[in-house]
Amino acid sequence: MLRRASIAALLVASSILTACGSSGDAPEAVPVSDTTSATPTTRVPRQVDQSDRPLVVFDPCLDIPDEALVEAGYDPQTKEEDAVAADYHTFLICSFDTRQRQYGLNVLSSNITFAEQQKKIRDYSTPIEINGRRALLEVRRAELDTCTVSVEASYGILIVSRVLFSTRSDYIPAYEDWCNGLEETASIIARYLPVGTEHE
Repeated sequence: MLRRASIAALLVASSILTACGSSGDAPEAVPVSDTTSATPTTRVPRQVDQSDRPLVVFDPCLDIPDEALVEAGYDPQTKEEDAVAADYHTFLICSFDTRQRQYGLNVLSSNITFAEQQKKIRDYSTPIEINGRRALLEVRRAELDTCTVSVEASYGILIVSRVLFSTRSDYIPAYEDWCNGLEETASIIARYLPVGTEHE
């Protein structure tokens, strides 16, 4: 229930309706080279909308290697797949858990534009950069169970969101520590995005 509620909140925050811990507690990343190149995806996406937006060519359930998830601290065997395709946009969604079920990770790939996302969350986001791409860090005091990074992609945006499971109420990070490590997680996943929108 928490997983679906957090995804629904992300979709609302990401313009889906516009057309109608301490650093030691975050999932630990294992350093590897950040020069991994993405292989262009040529398959038809598992969901396609009726708009003239680009196809969502990066599928987080198919294009994130297991070793990247392990590096970021998540269990590939916990993968849950979802998708939303409306007349005016598409979201391909994949979710993962840490092995200790302390955190969940929602990864959404969409053909809404970075500009649309920027406008939608401008009051509670901070511009950052992930692997040379424009990105936004989003955290709201009213929703301390999530922190989100939106990354510009050639077809739209990639959204990486960490969720604190309510069953782990014994672990509540301080507000200033809540997003620790999420930019690194987004960087690991963004390595596999199609090349073409690195911001100069």
